[in-house]
Amino acid sequence: MISSNAKAYLAVTSALGLALAAAPAHAQAQAVPAEADAPFASNDIIVTAQKREQNLQDVPVAISVVSGDMLERANVNSAEQLFQRVPTLTFRKGNTNKDSALSIRGVGTISFSSGVEPSVSTVIDGVVYARTGQQTSDFLDVERIEVLRGPQGSLFGKNASAGVINIVTREPGDALGGYVDAAWYEGNEYRIRGSVGGALSNSVKASLTGFWSQYDGNGRNVFNGHKVNGYEHWGVRGKLIAEPTDALKITLIADYSKNSDNGYADSIGTVFPSAFNNAVFIPSLAPLVLNGKNKDIDNDLDPYTKDKNSGVSGQFDLDLGGATLTSITAYRHWYNFQQRDGDFRSDAPKYVNTGTASGDVRSHDRGDLKFDQFTQELRIASSNPQFFEYVAGLYYYHTKEVDFFNRTVTACTASTLPTVGGLTPCAQGSSTYTTNEGNADFTTKLTSYSAFGQGTLNFTDAFRGILGLRYTEDKVSYDFARRSTSPTAFPGVNPAFAASGSIKDHGWSGNAGLQYDVTDDVMAYGMYTRGYKGPALNVFFNMQARDTGRIDPEKSNAYEAGLKTRLFDRRLTLNLAAFYAKYNNYQANFLDIVAGQVVTRLTNAGSVSTRGVELDFNAAITDDFSLSGGFNYTDAHINRFICPTGAAVTCADAINGKPLPFAPKYKGTVTMDWRLPLNLDGFNVDLNSSLVYQSKTNFDINQNPNAFQSAYAIWDGGIRVSTADDKYSLSFIVKNITDKQFVIQRIPNGTSFMRQITPRDAERYFGVTGRVNF
Repeated sequence: MISSNAKAYLAVTSALGLALAAAPAHAQAQAVPAEADAPFASNDIIVTAQKREQNLQDVPVAISVVSGDMLERANVNSAEQLFQRVPTLTFRKGNTNKDSALSIRGVGTISFSSGVEPSVSTVIDGVVYARTGQQTSDFLDVERIEVLRGPQGSLFGKNASAGVINIVTREPGDALGGYVDAAWYEGNEYRIRGSVGGALSNSVKASLTGFWSQYDGNGRNVFNGHKVNGYEHWGVRGKLIAEPTDALKITLIADYSKNSDNGYADSIGTVFPSAFNNAVFIPSLAPLVLNGKNKDIDNDLDPYTKDKNSGVSGQFDLDLGGATLTSITAYRHWYNFQQRDGDFRSDAPKYVNTGTASGDVRSHDRGDLKFDQFTQELRIASSNPQFFEYVAGLYYYHTKEVDFFNRTVTACTASTLPTVGGLTPCAQGSSTYTTNEGNADFTTKLTSYSAFGQGTLNFTDAFRGILGLRYTEDKVSYDFARRSTSPTAFPGVNPAFAASGSIKDHGWSGNAGLQYDVTDDVMAYGMYTRGYKGPALNVFFNMQARDTGRIDPEKSNAYEAGLKTRLFDRRLTLNLAAFYAKYNNYQANFLDIVAGQVVTRLTNAGSVSTRGVELDFNAAITDDFSLSGGFNYTDAHINRFICPTGAAVTCADAINGKPLPFAPKYKGTVTMDWRLPLNLDGFNVDLNSSLVYQSKTNFDINQNPNAFQSAYAIWDGGIRVSTADDKYSLSFIVKNITDKQFVIQRIPNGTSFMRQITPRDAERYFGVTGRVNF
């Protein structure tokens, strides 16, 4: 039930803006300060998508931009929620951060393997994050987020075959200042952030930002009464900028964050009838209500995940006159620990195990990883308008991941109790229990070298040609050893196995296109892009001899045509893009069976394609009222699926032509910002409202008919009261006003039941934030 405060707030929002309800802050939000006489929502957005500062409307690439201010107003704090603000972006949440994945235009790599890279590259202040799980912590001091849609192989490398999320944090100001804000949301969610920065001398300025956040969770473990799907996060980030001469700029950044999550829990949504389920599984789960709305669990092992992320980077920009030389050196470390209950019950084993796929066993998983990466980029970019403008450089990338994983399985193998209804119950003192476990240690290393360049030929003031090329050398190596207490497979664990090896490959990626300024405010472009994603290895806990083969590089051919316009005295930007891309040797996860339990296997799944149309807009209707948003139609589907050799699950032709997982066909967002004309002396009152719509979404490449989320729409609203000088502000927000429940992951577990993961924003809640700027 929503609180009385929230009801009062809803009445206010309805009265002021029901007819204007719009939606999650998406593309082309305000990303740079507006001039004093500019509209409430400025359309002048500067991006660094091409590794140089450019106006968004001049870049021949489809880009969505979300400002840090907009993220803060909407309580969007991580990549998990960002997909609500960018129509072509989807987020796949795993049981732990290490298993999460991002997709753009329906394309992304979803895998538990340590030997494969993501298809969507995340870049923060010029540093590539090699794993999606490294950037699932809270956003901190974000200036803007640029989402580049489609392959970006020339400038961003092999792990950008589907797109790039380019996050730019705020720079310290010249004057000493900062802010402190604190927030409370229903469900005992608290957030505190603070930052201080400014000039330390005439040539040095610095900032230090920190945050702490806590949330009890939106589910409960009925076994012990503990809350689940909550968290406690904290972190700090420091940035120092020195300009010892007019020609040299040095940027040093260091950060550390620690996440403790009491999740992510697999709650049971549906249990399908069977002899085992009817007699054992369903009764064991009582008092859980097994339906699509269930958020609770019954586990004798609480879900838990811990992450520690840290890193340092140094960027040197040297002005050479007609060009700028840039060097970015970075080191990052990531530690992840996870534990989960693999049998989803607190009373297993309750009966003698029959040895079938639905055997009655207790299964617990624990694991950790240590991930280190070092990157070095050296590039040169022309700095003055000229006939030939260019960016060129060299890039080195090395990662090392060390994993440990344990699965412990206990079964009742014999009992002296009488058999009733074909089942023999077990109890201490009258039964024999057998515990087996598998332990795996594996190390995976990836090394990459590349050279890249992109040039723009200004044939006339209005007509340009673009040509880019990147050459990449890749090496992936691994060592793997799994020990088992059983000489044969038992539920969820293969017998002992050891292997090692390495693979090498190389590839070309690039782009070519034309750009034409139809008028000063209308630009048209067409682009061809060749994408490349390096080779991979299927290194995971249950790997066996059939998994040691190479996963070939993924290659793509993409085409995009777009129109970027500024209309009505530049109060409206309206951008359109049409795209088509085909991926060969697509690297994807395939659900398979190991000793009766579902596992995932990485494979070259064959060929897939994505095509569609996208629209972004930003309209300053008046100086105090703006609308922004976007819409996309995406048809991402499997052209030809290659069933892995030896797979226990039938596939092949059955899924050809079917949609890719995590690829809704329709998605749209609209956001409204309105400075209310209340004429309050010394105060401003701003109303914001947002709406996001997403069509039916499939979650399983095998096309399980129960692994989908039906279409839904989410409506948010907020009011901000601030002093005229913006020193003090108080914001009230309601998330998911209509209390629409949805999930961002449903996983079929064999043929017996379905699991679901429910996000924070899948229920209505109310919050308030206070902020002081100084």
